[in-house]
Amino acid sequence: MIKHPLSAADYEAASASATCDLKTKTLLRALVCRLRDLFSDAGFPLSVIFTGGTEPHVTIRDETAGISARIAIDAESGLYVFYELGCRATVIVLATANENRLIEEIALHLGGDSPVPQTIDTAVSVLVGQTTEDVERKLILQTLHHCDGDPTHTAFMLGMPLVVLCNKLAVYFADSARRLPEAPTGAGRRAVGGRP
Repeated sequence: MIKHPLSAADYEAASASATCDLKTKTLLRALVCRLRDLFSDAGFPLSVIFTGGTEPHVTIRDETAGISARIAIDAESGLYVFYELGCRATVIVLATANENRLIEEIALHLGGDSPVPQTIDTAVSVLVGQTTEDVERKLILQTLHHCDGDPTHTAFMLGMPLVVLCNKLAVYFADSARRLPEAPTGAGRRAVGGRP
């Protein structure tokens, strides 16, 4: 069988895939080091294991060697995805691009009774008194900004269907457009025609 050389497009796709795979494995190995430090400093009876292969991930085990959680990086969005593994189900606890946020959530869920900063509770207490619509709007827009305007990434982080997010954004931007002051009628004609 004769092997044909790779086309430029095939080479680029293979190179991009290999780069993405290497980046994923590097990020997960670095995460393992940070988690080991966290667990040993806090006295958590948990062990952390990196697994490579076609689906690289980090596994967290408790003292009975049962798997408590799994962390992977979503190939499409590039987000860390933290799964808590229970007796009957796998639950996605968090999807985030922020490694510090991920580590905090892991400590909250798996740390037991150890004192861990409760930043989510603190943030929520600041929101008391605001309407849920205002809070939702601010959360969606700030997440969109955090994702550099990528609606797919934003919808994944928020855990909502992309269609729902796009509908909400259409309403938000339509409301913003209605609040803009209207230009005088003659100003538009002069700018288009170039003459008064």
